[in-house]
Amino acid sequence: MAVVLAEVVKEIENIAPKRLAYFSKDNNGLLVGDYNQNVEKLLVTLDVTEEIVDEAINNQCQLIISHHPVIFGGINAVNSQSKEGRIIIKAIQNGIAIYSAHTNLDVAWGGVNDSLAKKLGLKVTGVLDSIEVSKHYKVVVFVPSEFKEKVLNSMATQGAGQIGNYSHCTFTTLGEGTFKPLQGSNPFIGDKNQLEKVSEVKVESIVPSNKLGGVLSEMKKAHSYEEVAYDVFPLKNNPDNYGLGRISKLDNQTTVMELAEKVKKELNCDAVKVYGAKNKKISKIAILGGSGGSLIKQAKKLKCQAIITSDVDYHQGQLADELGVSVIDAGHYHTEVVVIDHLVERLNEVLVGKVKCLAITNSCPYSYI
Repeated sequence: MAVVLAEVVKEIENIAPKRLAYFSKDNNGLLVGDYNQNVEKLLVTLDVTEEIVDEAINNQCQLIISHHPVIFGGINAVNSQSKEGRIIIKAIQNGIAIYSAHTNLDVAWGGVNDSLAKKLGLKVTGVLDSIEVSKHYKVVVFVPSEFKEKVLNSMATQGAGQIGNYSHCTFTTLGEGTFKPLQGSNPFIGDKNQLEKVSEVKVESIVPSNKLGGVLSEMKKAHSYEEVAYDVFPLKNNPDNYGLGRISKLDNQTTVMELAEKVKKELNCDAVKVYGAKNKKISKIAILGGSGGSLIKQAKKLKCQAIITSDVDYHQGQLADELGVSVIDAGHYHTEVVVIDHLVERLNEVLVGKVKCLAITNSCPYSYI
């Protein structure tokens, strides 16, 4: 059985929405291919190389999903003189599409950083660097008690009350509403020029900015009143709690050295680099797959005693030591490749019976001697 690529893309972006990209110019999405082409089998990998395209050909895959984009930054030509050109040409010649989920997969819940935490047996208790993905509003509407469920459900169908993995999140307060229908009105309750007192409930719910119009429209349609009384308040908080990196609080203290040995073993690293005190007892850790040196100050701000990450340079390591944040640098490859099997597992759940999903991990491009 096969589905069109657009359907597969929709499922990928349910897992890692493009709007979560940490950098505005990050190259996420469909980089090569036709949204209308059929997909029977796909391959998930960390990097798109010529060898990976050959694997896709040999496994008769029509789609490669990578974490790192094959096109990153400007590209002036597609020809056989560049690595990127050869990859794109070979993919097109063999009917293979290429999709990238980069920093959106880092930020997404269940993405790179959660996969890394899970692999290391660390319980996630928060995010390292919180970001505002989209503006949210609180919608407050006043409804006759008997119409509460109808209005609430109509709002929920348009996306109101969605917080993390929960839907229909609201708060209601019982009260009394007053109004006097004037000339030209057509009241659902009461008589013209007579002050009415009605038992009403105040329903409050959270709504993302991109769904506000639909929520208000359906709310008014479901409401019994000719003139609906409602308020819309902009919110300053981050209800989805999206961010780069994760925080973990340990049930039992450990030392930096013990944690480093665990990281080395679980991630199958030949070696890990450690900055700072090795025998220090720690109980709060920052976790950031991929390059994390720029967030050492943020880890300190959140009172983390250590950070597990990669690509920490000499001066960032010195800074971490000065701040009292020990660093366990396990390498870019090893801190990110953990997401591949996890992403395949999630895609298999939503594409079961439609598309066969394979995990093909690149070999690590560096080694220690």
